[in-house]
Amino acid sequence: MIVIENNNLDPAYNHALEEYLFNNFKDDIFIIWRNKPCILLGRNQNIYKEVNIDYCIENNMDIVRRLSGGGTIYCDLEIIQYTFITKEREGNSFSYFTKPIIDSLDKLGLKGEFTGRNDLIIDGKKFSGNAQYHSNGKVLHHGSILYGGNMENMKNALRPNPLKFVGKNVNSVSARVGMLKNEMDLSVTEFMDHIKKTVLEDFNIDKITKIDGKTEDEILKIRAKRFASDKWNYGKSPKCGIKHSVKHNFGIVEYGVSLANGVVEDIIINGDFFGKDDIKKFSQRLIGLRFTEKDFRNALYTNKVSDYIDGMTSEIFINDIFKIESIERSNILIEDINCKKECL
Repeated sequence: MIVIENNNLDPAYNHALEEYLFNNFKDDIFIIWRNKPCILLGRNQNIYKEVNIDYCIENNMDIVRRLSGGGTIYCDLEIIQYTFITKEREGNSFSYFTKPIIDSLDKLGLKGEFTGRNDLIIDGKKFSGNAQYHSNGKVLHHGSILYGGNMENMKNALRPNPLKFVGKNVNSVSARVGMLKNEMDLSVTEFMDHIKKTVLEDFNIDKITKIDGKTEDEILKIRAKRFASDKWNYGKSPKCGIKHSVKHNFGIVEYGVSLANGVVEDIIINGDFFGKDDIKKFSQRLIGLRFTEKDFRNALYTNKVSDYIDGMTSEIFINDIFKIESIERSNILIEDINCKKECL
């Protein structure tokens, strides 16, 4: 494993750096970094539902969509980001990649715990969320550590789906999280150095690698093409039709379906779920189907939905898609949809 030095604060650059290293380096990699105030959107999420775009524009906060799934997060200079890029191996789960963070806290006399599908907590409060991207036998794992941060920005810039709090005894993001700076006597940069030292020790690494000028040029190309692109960051939503959200133990899944003469004209699947392949590939295979359970079941027979949404089964997907009042569905199937209002 090698440690890459990265002092850039531009979120679009930082995610372009991840993509470049993922696609071009054979070594396992660790990076620890920060962003200027911004919003990072999960790959499968709907920006118009998750983010207060006007607030972000007014406060000069970039919005960048990650390669990975998971939820939307707020970042600033007191919120630490870290990345592992490795080959897919049995056992390199979320808990495997978060262990160095827990080890770092343990050395300071603090007890962090991995919980749920992707969180780290201390004293019952969440201080870190994690997400992954998988491709070509490799995994990119990155996490966000709430050392400090501007809670006012977090509260105003994020619009979390109310389903996220179902079953929890809190009703806001800020009520669920805790800041590590309240637990220790280190500055944010000192704590970052402490984490880096722990990773160097845990993985027997003896040097830190810097990005050269040629590599920098390639990273900037990726930044411009993807992570600084409105097309990538804003995505698209289908027009009207059937729309609803379902909360599962593997994440929230949001469905938007447009029909014409009872045939799927467009379908968008959003949410904070994780998956090993691009959900757009899956949804594209559903376009052109008649909106019937039989047609969808036949399509799912040759398309394994769990490759795109971890934890999802064909039966759950069918129940989700057709979970709508029968009279509403009947009306939609009889009439063409012709509506300009976005459904998601």
